[in-house]
Amino acid sequence: MKMPWRKNIRAALAFVFLIGLSQTSLGDGRFTNLEGEAVQFSDYLQDDRWLAVMIWSWTCPICANEMPGYAQLHDRHRDGQLTVLGISLDGPAAVMEAWAFVEEHGAAFPNLLAEGEDVAQFFHQQTGQSLRGTPTFLLYAPGGKLKAVQAGPVPPEGIEAFIESQEDARG
Repeated sequence: MKMPWRKNIRAALAFVFLIGLSQTSLGDGRFTNLEGEAVQFSDYLQDDRWLAVMIWSWTCPICANEMPGYAQLHDRHRDGQLTVLGISLDGPAAVMEAWAFVEEHGAAFPNLLAEGEDVAQFFHQQTGQSLRGTPTFLLYAPGGKLKAVQAGPVPPEGIEAFIESQEDARG
C-alpha cells in the first residue's frame, strides 16, 4: 500500500535541501551534510587525527558491503587517532536514499553529499586524478596531508595497518 504523504514529505525535504545546496559552492571544498547544511571539507581535517574518506553511492553494491566495516572502524577509533568521513556523490535528488543507506548500514560517522560532477571535481583538486568510481578512499595524515588514494574496496584493517606503518616510520 502506497502512502501519499511519504511523497509529500520527500518533496518537502528535497526542497529544503535544495535551498541549502543552492547557497553552497564546491569550488572551495564545501559540501552539505545530509541535513542540507553547508559544510567545508577542511573542517574535517585535524592536526591530531588521521581522516579516512570513503566516496560512495547508495546504488553501489560494493559500497554497501564496505560501509558496515567503516562504521566499525569509526567506532573502534572514536576516541583514538582516526576519523571516518563519507562523501556521497548521489546529489540532492537522492538525499532520502543516501540518508536511508547511512541508517541501514549503521554509519554513525559524518557523511557529506554533493552532485557526482562536484565530487569528481573535488577529487581531482585533491589528487590530480580523475575519479574512477565508487567506492574510492582517500587517507589524510594528521595535519591534512593526503597520504593514500585507492579506488575499489579497501578492508578497514588495511587502513589501520597503513596508519601503523606510517607511525612506525616516523617514530
